[in-house]
Amino acid sequence: MKLAVNQATLMKTPMNIFLEAIAKAGFEGVELRRDETFDYLRTHRVEDLNQLLRENNLECITFNAIELFSLCSEKEFQEILNYTEKLMEIGTQINCDIIIAVPSFLDDPTIPESKIISQTVERLKVIAKIADNYSFKLGFELLGFPNCSVRKVDMALKVIESEELPEMGLIIDTFHFFVGEHSVNELGTIPLDKLWLIHMNDAIEKPFNELQDTHRVLPCHGFFNLEMFVKKLKEIGYDKWLSLELFNEKIWEEDPYKVAEDSIESIRKLL
Repeated sequence: MKLAVNQATLMKTPMNIFLEAIAKAGFEGVELRRDETFDYLRTHRVEDLNQLLRENNLECITFNAIELFSLCSEKEFQEILNYTEKLMEIGTQINCDIIIAVPSFLDDPTIPESKIISQTVERLKVIAKIADNYSFKLGFELLGFPNCSVRKVDMALKVIESEELPEMGLIIDTFHFFVGEHSVNELGTIPLDKLWLIHMNDAIEKPFNELQDTHRVLPCHGFFNLEMFVKKLKEIGYDKWLSLELFNEKIWEEDPYKVAEDSIESIRKLL
C-alpha cells in the first residue's frame, strides 16, 4: 500500500512547507483541500503548485471535497457545482483526476432511504457530467455520524452502483467506519474495484456517539482496532493508497516536519 497525507492533517501549514514536510518524511501522495488550494492560488499560479508537487515528488491523488451536496438547496448546489468545476480545471494541470463527494446531513430524520438514495444519485449525475468534461472520476465518502444521510457501507454501495452513474468508488475513512458501527468484516462486502481509497486515523477513547472530527489522533495512538482493519485490507487484496486524515486543531499548531515523521512511523507500525 502507498502512503499519502490529507491536507486536513496540517491545515494551518503553508502549502510549500506542508508539501516539503510530508515528502521529507517519506510520503508519496497528497490529498489537497478545496479552501487551502484556493487560498494558495490567490497569490500563486497553478504552475507554481504543480512545480511544488514535482519538486517534492508527490502525486496529488484527490481533491477534497464536494461537501454536503446531496440534500442541499438548489442555490447551494449551484455554488457547489461552480467550485467543483474550478477544482477540476486545476486538477487537469496538476495530474489529479479524482474528487471526493461527501453526502449531506439530515434535517429530517424521517426521510426514507429510497428518497435519499434517489436524490443523491440525481445530484451525482449532474456532477458527473462536469467531471466527464475534465476526465475526472468521483469518489464517494460516507460519514459515520448518526445524522448523516449516508452512514453505512451497504447504503453507499447502493448509491455508487446505480446504473445511472458512471464508474465510481468508495472512500472509507477509519474514523467514520468505526463511528458508523461497522465490523471490519464489512470491508469484505465492498468489491475491490469499488474500494478506491482509505483515510487512515485513530481517535481518543469516547463513546462512538460522542466522537467528533477534532478527536482524531495518529494511528496507534487511540482505541480503534486498526490492526484488524489493516489485516482485513490485506486479506481482500487492497493495495492502493492509505491517506492520513486528521482534523485535530492541536496538531495544526505543532511542528509540521515532526508531525509528518510521527505520522509515517505510526502508519508503518500497522503495515
